[in-house]
Amino acid sequence: MNVEPSGPRSEGQNSHQPTLREMLMLETPFAVKVAPGAERSGRVAALVRTTNWNENRYEDICHVYDPAGGSGHRLTRHGNVSQMEWLDGGTLAVLKRGSGDDDKAQIWLYEGLVGEGWPLTDHETGVEWFKPFASGFLFRARDPKRDKKKERADRFGKYTHFEHEESASALYYVGLEEMRRYRDRLRAANDDEAQKLVEPVVELGRLLPGRLAIREVAPSPADDAVYLTCWPRDDLVYWRETRVFQIALDAPAALAEHIRREEAKKKSDKDIPNDKEGGNEEEDTGYLGTVIRLNVPRGAQVVAVAPDGRTLLVLHSGRDDKMYTRQDLWRIDLGAALAAGDADAFLAAMHNLSAALDRTLLEWHWVKAGIFVVYVEGTRLHLARLDGEGGAMPLDLKGIYPTLGFHVSPEGRLAFVGTNATTYPEVYAAEPVDGGPDCQVLKLSGFGRAVEGWDLGSVETIRWQSKDGVEIEGVLRKPAGFDPDRRYPLVFVVHGGPTWFSADYLLTGEDRAYYPSVQFVNRDVLVLKPNYRGSIGRGQAFLDLNVNNLGVGDLWDLESAIDHLVELGWVDPERVGCMGWSQGGYISAFAGLRCDRFAAVSVGAGVSDWYTYHISNDIPDFTVDYLSGSPFRDRERYVETAPISNLENAHTPMLIQHGSEDRRVPLSNALELYRGLQEMGVPVELFVFPGMGHPITRPRENHAVMHQNLAWFSHYLLGEDLSLE
Repeated sequence: MNVEPSGPRSEGQNSHQPTLREMLMLETPFAVKVAPGAERSGRVAALVRTTNWNENRYEDICHVYDPAGGSGHRLTRHGNVSQMEWLDGGTLAVLKRGSGDDDKAQIWLYEGLVGEGWPLTDHETGVEWFKPFASGFLFRARDPKRDKKKERADRFGKYTHFEHEESASALYYVGLEEMRRYRDRLRAANDDEAQKLVEPVVELGRLLPGRLAIREVAPSPADDAVYLTCWPRDDLVYWRETRVFQIALDAPAALAEHIRREEAKKKSDKDIPNDKEGGNEEEDTGYLGTVIRLNVPRGAQVVAVAPDGRTLLVLHSGRDDKMYTRQDLWRIDLGAALAAGDADAFLAAMHNLSAALDRTLLEWHWVKAGIFVVYVEGTRLHLARLDGEGGAMPLDLKGIYPTLGFHVSPEGRLAFVGTNATTYPEVYAAEPVDGGPDCQVLKLSGFGRAVEGWDLGSVETIRWQSKDGVEIEGVLRKPAGFDPDRRYPLVFVVHGGPTWFSADYLLTGEDRAYYPSVQFVNRDVLVLKPNYRGSIGRGQAFLDLNVNNLGVGDLWDLESAIDHLVELGWVDPERVGCMGWSQGGYISAFAGLRCDRFAAVSVGAGVSDWYTYHISNDIPDFTVDYLSGSPFRDRERYVETAPISNLENAHTPMLIQHGSEDRRVPLSNALELYRGLQEMGVPVELFVFPGMGHPITRPRENHAVMHQNLAWFSHYLLGEDLSLE
């Protein structure tokens, strides 16, 4: 095992206090894939987020590590990688797009893990994701003809039929060896010969009954079927209306027949029939395979298939389909799934694998060694193997905890991005010992060298009792020279969700791109990240606590934290601030408008009024679920839990930050809050980030977000001059 700390220097050594830009420039791994096979065993590919400050963009590059040889190298030199899949120990496929804004992602193949690779696809609209299958790849992309809607535009111009547009998503299969032969023939052909060649790509989605939105694909490891989870349309309002299909096929044979037919059409100089947006519904597609709809319960998805292809893994909530209800993993034999005549019969044949765990599952992989999952326990992520009876066996990773991003090879070798309260995120390989919880753990990367000697403060989990007696956890960052007899200013950094959490890890994404926690502690300000009611990691009962109690119960959790820290003698109650993004922005707005205990707040992409939010966002079910009804029928709870409802008593200075193209929490929420506070004479500043959606996705804009928050609270808590630009 090689687990080296890569955090701040020990007390007494000189420490560097990093700037905001230095935080933004840190390279961080975030996804991994383990190579299959006995030879070259254990090679690990990892995606690493880098910052191109000059061109104002983040770039995700691919590294490859060889645990056996103790070596690693950067594989991709250009472009942006979003997905990786091993074909064997020496061949890696990646989904990569160029650096330009208009560049489309395509599948690239790296053979021998050297050189720049070669593009396997050249799809007009770009590839969205892909899966290895039957000596080739399945991939989802938008159908170019349906995507353009040219026929409609020629008649009526451009418009959108809101939440009723047919999906343009399509599922394709490309053969690897067939593409090699096609490329060889294309290079040797003249112009006329090239026109008659048929690219070895076939659309399998034509088998579906209508133009459905393809959301997930679970290929069978037996290479004889794929399982598609679809929605009626692309819009998020259809997320509960899942439809699951089995496509049984011989993919190479279907592709060969497709090529034969297309070549025959070209030779006869006939146009492809019905070349319209909607496709040819009467075209013979039987040669592609057979399709059967599975009668899954409402909202259920098939997310994996057993290694032998005979059992399906289904993600489903057994209790209800509310947004705050966690989903379990269920097992069902394929024969029973195909035979179930309705959803009740399907449900009766399923076996719940994770009920006793009572935790929200975030990732899973099914291999011969078992079903491996990641879930949150308190303020840390845990990697575990399901025991098949409803529980899980957490793996002992020697004090390292995963972030999101783990993988298991077919042979049971693990890789994950790991960290803890004192180490920077790194790429790790792990090998379970004798099928038990104990693992051999090996650190493969060295990204933490970048923060050696940095003063990052210290991170720990604390607990306190809220006003209604519920125990709340939070992650407290303290200055390196923390004095328990001194009263410090305090700022809350509140996570989004609400079904998310804050981890007691040395550095998280929000520390590097949204909220300057490190810079605060270097100015002797305590930073507390509360896992307020409704956060994951504490079970379903805890998730239920903010239903019909949004904002109100959350504020109890924050106020009781202030009381706890004041009682310990650590916090000056006159110098407390609150900031957060998304749901954290809503809670910050609620705290600033409904409470007099905060000297200043910052609202990032936050909700100001639940009615405004309900009528304008892309997931209106959120308010219907959490507030138990529609505002068009009963608006009482919407008023009780809206920050803006207490506007007449507002006095807390408020910084507002919002993306101009945010559909999750539309900009109207920020404008309403800004205009209202202006009317009441409350100090308020609004910064709108052009082109940004719900997250802020460019480094210079992230720099602005961090700078504005640091300046805002340094002014109101520390008395410094206010300089926001």
